Amino acid sequence: MNKFWLLLGLAFVIGTTGAWTMNYMEYGHREAYFGEITMDGSVTADNVMAKLEEFHSDSAARAELAGKPTHDFGAMSPNAKGSHEFVVKNVGDGMLRLELGASTCKCTLGSLKNNELAPGESTPVKLEWTVSGDKTTFEQSAELRTNDPLQPAIRLVVQGLVISDIEFDPKQISFGEVPAAEPFAFSTKMYNYYDVDIEPLSAAFGSEDLTALSDVEFEPFEVTDADGSHQNARQGFRVNVQVKPGLRQGPLVTNLQVRFKKLTDESSEDPAESQTDVETPDDTYVAVAECAGRVMGALTIIESSAMKSTDGGGYIWTLGRLDANDDLEKKCLVVLKGSEKDSTNLTIGETYPSDVIEAKFAAPLGKGQMRLFPLLLTLKPGDQTIDLLGKNKDDFGWLWIESDNPKVSRMKVAIKVLIEPRP
Repeated sequence: MNKFWLLLGLAFVIGTTGAWTMNYMEYGHREAYFGEITMDGSVTADNVMAKLEEFHSDSAARAELAGKPTHDFGAMSPNAKGSHEFVVKNVGDGMLRLELGASTCKCTLGSLKNNELAPGESTPVKLEWTVSGDKTTFEQSAELRTNDPLQPAIRLVVQGLVISDIEFDPKQISFGEVPAAEPFAFSTKMYNYYDVDIEPLSAAFGSEDLTALSDVEFEPFEVTDADGSHQNARQGFRVNVQVKPGLRQGPLVTNLQVRFKKLTDESSEDPAESQTDVETPDDTYVAVAECAGRVMGALTIIESSAMKSTDGGGYIWTLGRLDANDDLEKKCLVVLKGSEKDSTNLTIGETYPSDVIEAKFAAPLGKGQMRLFPLLLTLKPGDQTIDLLGKNKDDFGWLWIESDNPKVSRMKVAIKVLIEPRP
């Protein structure tokens, strides 16, 4: 019995100690704060009202900030140090008292006697910070308390971008929807933040097909204030890409890889490592940007809730379950675009199952830069249920749309349907 009570007491002590330790680690190391009352004894319940009166009074002091309270610092490298000065002026008739409040960075006031500004006087407020290396943006702030009854607190903010040594703008290059049978072009800007000049040498894509069909040129330009957050870059290059026809239909997500070299030997220094700057064995470097778009064939179908495109450039027509009362004729519009639209005719090729799926085109309609081909699909029921819902691989019906023009590829339409038998 005595051993039971001993173990119970020991468990209580261990549990209490563990709970206290967890609570201290979570909250105990933080500075306690209760309104204006401080833990160091400088402000207590006895003098807190006097403290409040200093900064919440009917003073004639008026604080005016030169410029906006939020400053866009532009771009900075990871782990770099920055600073910015705001200027506060007393435009009122009384003494303006200033005091630093909560801050996310180092913040200092100018050399003020008793932290006071006489009417007409001004002082700088300096913010200093170090940029984190694991983020793409930064923001630092500091609160300035005043005895201006109209502006008891001023929140000063500095924000900007965290950049690598080589930056692309846009970071994610999108060339949108482009026709497979026609050339297209896109471009991006490449900024150099190294301490030395660089020379772009060549470019390639993660897609071998896109690389083979692309011609890339580098056009240097002078970096100015018009480049916004990149106005502090050392160099700028416009990367112009011309793509010949021949890409396969469907979405294309790849990387643009620009190989370059530094024009000053810095072999004694370690280059900054980042996701967009990779050192290669031959003392050149590769900068990488994401690139995405969709290659569209000359043939498309106007999509709906039942008609959806696939990654391979075809379509899936989901008709669902059709019982004895449902219409067995369905319609859609096939669109022919591009320079070959007027010299191309479309027909229905092979269908499967041929005794269930029948299709034909009505007369085409001309509409601006495209031709519309109305397609009529007729489904034929049988004595038993026809299940083409695609529950298993290739367990669905399909039809081919053929063209008489070798420059316009054929297109497959998968048909997912279940047809109940009819009398």
